[in-house]
Amino acid sequence: MTKAELIYNPHGGQVVVRHELEAVVGFLKHNGWEVTMQETTRPKEATEIALLAAERGAEVVIAAGGDGTVSEVAGGLVDTPAVLGVLPLGTTNSWAVQMGIPALSPLLPSTNLAKLVADIEERMEIQVPVNYYRKVLLDAAKVLTERNVVSVDMGEVSGRRFLMWAGIGMDAAILESVPPKEKAALGSWAYWITALGAISKRCSTDVRFRMDGATVTINTPLIIVSNIQLYGGVMAIGARAQVNDGKLDVCIFKGDGFFTFVQHALNIFSGQHMTDPKTEYFQCREVTIESDCPMPVHVDGESCTGTPVTIRVLPAALRTIVPKNAPGELFRRD
Repeated sequence: MTKAELIYNPHGGQVVVRHELEAVVGFLKHNGWEVTMQETTRPKEATEIALLAAERGAEVVIAAGGDGTVSEVAGGLVDTPAVLGVLPLGTTNSWAVQMGIPALSPLLPSTNLAKLVADIEERMEIQVPVNYYRKVLLDAAKVLTERNVVSVDMGEVSGRRFLMWAGIGMDAAILESVPPKEKAALGSWAYWITALGAISKRCSTDVRFRMDGATVTINTPLIIVSNIQLYGGVMAIGARAQVNDGKLDVCIFKGDGFFTFVQHALNIFSGQHMTDPKTEYFQCREVTIESDCPMPVHVDGESCTGTPVTIRVLPAALRTIVPKNAPGELFRRD
């Protein structure tokens, strides 16, 4: 019998999915799991619930939600014996997509259709015979039952732990500008639409980086500090990142304006940003970032603080379940 607690964010993603979660819990119980559901009611509560679950003896703590919920639950499980499991219910589901956990694609139009069917089912209190969203979540639950556990690094900035990345500058400003109603209605596209309006308003500033003792100054509007390769579930910004190498990958973009932004995006999607002279890439255990002009900071898609900040890696701080066929390039092999 596997003792598990499932932490559910009713506001994560674009639909309410209680029917789907009930189906998942039924599947896990059929496979010998004892599952208790916990619903969050406020921001950052998932971290507190996860820590309490670990203290209560939960073997697996399941984050059912988007990137923010997964990050918060992971933060509560740092240096505990409890294992993180993930059911992707969010807008981008970056961790699930990166690890190969079954999830809906954040950009495909069919994603919104699948979530719409689930939403109609929930609101009308009926079960649709063919529900693709439920199938995806049940496939993710099958990954949990395989219990393929690995240890991964986490990051920390100003006391806030993160699992995937920290963004400094333009992307953090965009996140702050996306209205919740647009995010709920448009999903990932809400960020891209907001980005188009924000590009002309954000300018580069001189930024000083201290990375493992070395110092460099670069004029930049955007910095991404990654623990995984994919950013937002679709862009491989941290192309060399490994989740267990004890390092963070720092990608610094140079230049201003709409066309520079588009060129950066095209280079990322084509994998050419690593050789672009307007991109700088470093790996380090700790980085301190100071900027002439204040720059906002987010971690795993949640607004956090502003510059100056120190970001450090927490090596092998978390145990988590991943598919047996998770991408091998994400892991350092000793």
